[in-house]
Amino acid sequence: MASKFVNPTRDKEPTIAEIHVGDDPSAWERLGFSINDRRCLVGTTEVVFSDGPTGIHSWVLRNSLPSQFGPIPTTFTENPVPEPSIVHPNGSVGFHHVVLMVPEFDIGKTALSNAGVQVEQGRPFGSPEKAMLRSAPKMGDIELELIGPESEDRSRNWDLWGLVIAVDDIDATSELLGDLLGQLKPAVQPHRRIATLKKEAELGVAVAFLGPKECVE
Repeated sequence: MASKFVNPTRDKEPTIAEIHVGDDPSAWERLGFSINDRRCLVGTTEVVFSDGPTGIHSWVLRNSLPSQFGPIPTTFTENPVPEPSIVHPNGSVGFHHVVLMVPEFDIGKTALSNAGVQVEQGRPFGSPEKAMLRSAPKMGDIELELIGPESEDRSRNWDLWGLVIAVDDIDATSELLGDLLGQLKPAVQPHRRIATLKKEAELGVAVAFLGPKECVE
């Protein structure tokens, strides 16, 4: 008889331990990320460069109850949260949020809730004919931006596709990356600016850099 699963860390909140991507790590290194043995610690989450399709192809959750995220390969660990990374040459200090797209909002909400993540009801955004629901539950020091339609859309896939990385000086990051980074613009987050890497950066992952909160005179 199979034993019942007991999560010894159930009093701890689930966090994202690793994000596995199929990109060439040298492409990330050229963008000012520090790479060590095909791993890149950003804040307390590691980007792991492993075999698989370009972009994010799997992830590892820490202190999580078992849950399924559609076809996204998901494994679980109880390893302790590492000390935060030092600031990368491009100014990166940690992830602000990771985007999870799902074919139906409630399916994604259930998967996260089963993992032990506290998810609020989705709020609508976008045009009425393409309305989507969004919620951004905290997973440790990262927000997981859950986005999906209210009714199931089978043309949409489960997809971990977007990374927003916080930097300590968005102007310095923009100057370092030059033409590889898009124009700086106001972020959704108040008093902060954001810029997205262009396709010329040759990453399989959509990456944006988010600056710190700025003083308003």
